[in-house]
Amino acid sequence: MALKKTEKTKYSKLAKKSLNKSDFANKSFFIKNKDLIKRIVFTLILLIIIRIGVYITVPGIKLTSDFQSSIDNSQFFQLLSTLGGGTIGRFSILALGVSPYITASIIVQLLSTDVIPILTRWNKSGERGRKKLDKLTKVLMIPFALMQGVATIFTLQQQGVIEPGWVSTKVLASPAFYYILVPLVMLAGSYFMLWIADQITIKGVGNGISIVIFIGIITQMPVNIIQTWTWWIPNKGESINILFSGIIFFTIYMGIFLIVIFSVVLMNEAERKIPIQQTGSGLVDAKDHTPYLPLKLNNAGVIPVIFASAIISTPITIAQILDPTAASSLATSGIYSSNGFVKFTQMYLSFSKWWGIGIFSIMVILFTFLYAQVQINPEKISENFQKSGTFIPGIKPGIDTTNFLQATINRLSLFGSIFLAAIAALPYVISKLIDLPSNLAIGGTGLIICISVAIQTTQQIQGRIQQHKFIESKKQKFTDENQNSSTHIW
Repeated sequence: MALKKTEKTKYSKLAKKSLNKSDFANKSFFIKNKDLIKRIVFTLILLIIIRIGVYITVPGIKLTSDFQSSIDNSQFFQLLSTLGGGTIGRFSILALGVSPYITASIIVQLLSTDVIPILTRWNKSGERGRKKLDKLTKVLMIPFALMQGVATIFTLQQQGVIEPGWVSTKVLASPAFYYILVPLVMLAGSYFMLWIADQITIKGVGNGISIVIFIGIITQMPVNIIQTWTWWIPNKGESINILFSGIIFFTIYMGIFLIVIFSVVLMNEAERKIPIQQTGSGLVDAKDHTPYLPLKLNNAGVIPVIFASAIISTPITIAQILDPTAASSLATSGIYSSNGFVKFTQMYLSFSKWWGIGIFSIMVILFTFLYAQVQINPEKISENFQKSGTFIPGIKPGIDTTNFLQATINRLSLFGSIFLAAIAALPYVISKLIDLPSNLAIGGTGLIICISVAIQTTQQIQGRIQQHKFIESKKQKFTDENQNSSTHIW
């Protein structure tokens, strides 16, 4: 027995070493994983197409020199840029990105949670029902895309940061034609990006919509870092003391930025391991082999932040249509809009106000609890445990297991939701305290999305590599068994 245990320990150590060895160091890696390489290359080609589309401006529109600063100072456009993948920055044909689809998806998901019976039935009917919900979402995104497109044109034209081509005397059509044409072009661009996201999900590395948003945000990060440097150190003509203090502040900024990244990664990877036991299996021989039920500290991921941002952006979009100059007049002269609804959004939904930051944080916390309950159903887990003869040591099967899991999920969601809300609201808090523009501040929805998508994509790629290794090992084992079992009778 001692000899067998020693051999087993040696084998487990060798297995761990082989798993820790880099797969890319193997010369035959690219040959054995042709399908994975093709998926990665296919994904990169589609992302390059998106980046090319970002530089194609909507027809009939000319941007002024104040366009970019107006985008950076507007809460509406910041939210649209984050959810749309950063394509609003050049008012391109892909300006809306996948933002209308995300808004429609949120509404469909909320209505399918025991609100509308037929949607609830589709949600619980497997793959066929999910396809029906996806079709409904793609239809529902049309009014949201048109509404956001009209709001964008009205706002930018009233602020004077775009020069519409239809105001010229040589124009061939009336302004009404362009107010229909431009939103339709932006709608088509949104559907094009959604199609690319679907292709990445099916034929690429997966997580298509998340990767489309990710690439738009990540390409803006170097620009934001450079702008932050110039904000701390305006020009070379400043005195040595101001220059030295600016370098110190920028160094502190980058240090805190790295700490926030580390904290978000830690939050995404943190989990509570609940030990489970199989009836009649006996005790396990090692702690490493103990089966467990993993529960993430943040089971909802980045979805609550996207939900809260999309819901807040909806009334702000309507307010931009009702009074396009409200945001600029408030920023320059501090005058609120005379429209009651627009004034409400300025006072209570604007991220430049403590009320808006507080409401946004509370919404993130509430959505975290809500989505955690949707993702993990304690009653279903308890029922599956009873069917398979699995139990949690020290907890009775049935209602006690359900209550234990419910309490554990609530405790994890409490810490996870507070941390998630703090990171999401951090740039707006920093902007209030030190007057740093919120698009340059640390944290925020974009950072959470980037880290979450990077981790998920890496895990998916590693999963495909491990799956390929498993299939190859099974084939090799089957070949060896056939060779060893072949006998010849002469």
